[in-house]
Amino acid sequence: MATQTFHRGLRDLRISSWTSENSYGTAYDVLGAREMTVEWVMTSDMLEGDDVVLDRYSKVTSVTLRLSQASVDLNVLDLLMGGTLVSNASYEDFFIGETDEVPYVAIAGRVVGSGGGSDLHLFIPKAKLSGNLQYQAQLNQYLIPGAEFQGVHEGDINGMMRVRKFTALTGLEIPLRTSTGFS
Repeated sequence: MATQTFHRGLRDLRISSWTSENSYGTAYDVLGAREMTVEWVMTSDMLEGDDVVLDRYSKVTSVTLRLSQASVDLNVLDLLMGGTLVSNASYEDFFIGETDEVPYVAIAGRVVGSGGGSDLHLFIPKAKLSGNLQYQAQLNQYLIPGAEFQGVHEGDINGMMRVRKFTALTGLEIPLRTSTGFS
């Protein structure tokens, strides 16, 4: 049995475009990742008879993911929303029109283990914005962008989600690495 390790702190978050099963665009490093909350969405049923529960059915149907980051990054917004990003020497401009469609993305997060000796990587291979993208600006507070996603079944290789625990500190990639260390 492996030594018990406790994980604390989101240390890295990457997003890439999803192109097809187990095929992704370049992973983009999200600056100032603050939150990656993953919730397995279940469907369940219970069979009752003779005044007792005879059977219970439970199945994971999708994954809900909530993210927040410390910066307003228009590259991230472009990946998530599928609009048009234009950059020049004076400004960056993101535009979304009525014909733009929200694309699928892949999302991976890295959490460091106690003592710094291991990593836990969470990977949602195919997800789409499913809730409102939020930018909340308030007096005397940082603006913290947040969003909610729905992860769907991608295929036989990655399913809906992977949780991979490495025995040593390991660089985060999309798709997940299969060996430890940084490259």
